[in-house]
Amino acid sequence: PRIAYMPQGLGKNLYPTLSVFENVDFFARLFGHGRAERERRIAELVQSTGLAPFADRPAGKLSGGMKQKLSLCCSLIHDPDLLILDEPTTGVDPLSRRQFWDLIARIRADRPTMSVLIATAYMEEAAGFDWLAAMDAGRVLATGTPQDLLARTGAAALEAAFIALLPDAKRAGHRPVEIPPRPQGASVDGAVAIEARGLTKRFDDFTAVEDVSFRIGRGEIFGFLGSNGCGKTTTMKMLTGLLPASDGQAWLFGEAVDAQDIATRRRVGYMSQGFSLYTELTVRQNLELHARLFGLPADAIPERVTEMAQRFELAGILDLLPDALPLGQRQRLSLAVAMIHKPELLILDEPTSGVDPVARDAFWRTLAELSRQDGVTIFISTHFMNEAARCDRISLMHAGRVLVSDVPETLVRARD
Repeated sequence: PRIAYMPQGLGKNLYPTLSVFENVDFFARLFGHGRAERERRIAELVQSTGLAPFADRPAGKLSGGMKQKLSLCCSLIHDPDLLILDEPTTGVDPLSRRQFWDLIARIRADRPTMSVLIATAYMEEAAGFDWLAAMDAGRVLATGTPQDLLARTGAAALEAAFIALLPDAKRAGHRPVEIPPRPQGASVDGAVAIEARGLTKRFDDFTAVEDVSFRIGRGEIFGFLGSNGCGKTTTMKMLTGLLPASDGQAWLFGEAVDAQDIATRRRVGYMSQGFSLYTELTVRQNLELHARLFGLPADAIPERVTEMAQRFELAGILDLLPDALPLGQRQRLSLAVAMIHKPELLILDEPTSGVDPVARDAFWRTLAELSRQDGVTIFISTHFMNEAARCDRISLMHAGRVLVSDVPETLVRARD
């Protein structure tokens, strides 16, 4: 009763068919609170997390950020002395992350004797903690305050400090991410890979995406940013034909998006927000299956699997199951699966959430190579602002609408 634990993954301790109120009420009952006390505590928690207007909404229909706030409410319902948070903001947008940590700060101010143990892959979050333990491969690399680790490594930022603390073998292969400029003359007004005009998606009386329009040039790295639940994933699914649009139109390579148009679909690789791998199949079998699904000739599949294994550093793990792999390797496998049929367009939905800085940089070096050397168009959603800055252009989305699309530097200058 003195410990609260919030597990890794969006809303993993929630019951998706129960409403926001019912989830918190259930946890309050488990800890023996009477009805009046439950209602008081629930009202206080949902008000402080901004969930009060959604008290009757099923947890399964909440955005990622809202699920994490509800998970925290459920964890805090009994006034614990130790709060354990396992990557609580992975997959959560920057604004919701800030609100989450503001909430933790207010709770700590009210309960100064409560200890909080947190695992995170976000270095800007770690910079605000009292004390850190940097870990790799089951070992503690260093401990101390954020300032201690920066002083020990001579780094200007914690991300660089973490990389500097890694064993030589891991650090040796790391290189800063450099995105070469696009080829001379390349522009969004040239060859178009994706175009959307007035794209809209309604679910009953709820409008998830409203009047979204943009164009993405071939070979471009286009970033999609926005809060959890703003419609990014829904837009991506409409562009792949996985969801039909309620209104508007979308085109891939000049052809209207049609779920039945297999020829156009084969030109697209899609990496979903949750890893869509077959956990009962090995790495090799996952690659072989997707190659067959996309109609690669049987005699060409072994060579293509070998090529993907080498390119994405999977050769040593081909006979392992995905669940046995760390997150960075599962991420590379998902990208290899998306690329197995040599698509001209990659749609990546938050592919680096929860991944450590070294694996994220390696992933982005691969994306730069695919874009600049192979001419692959990349449409990527992300919550990492340093990743957004690497894109050729970005689009900012909120509440189902695209607010602006432009070069990152231009948007920053406009804000300043």
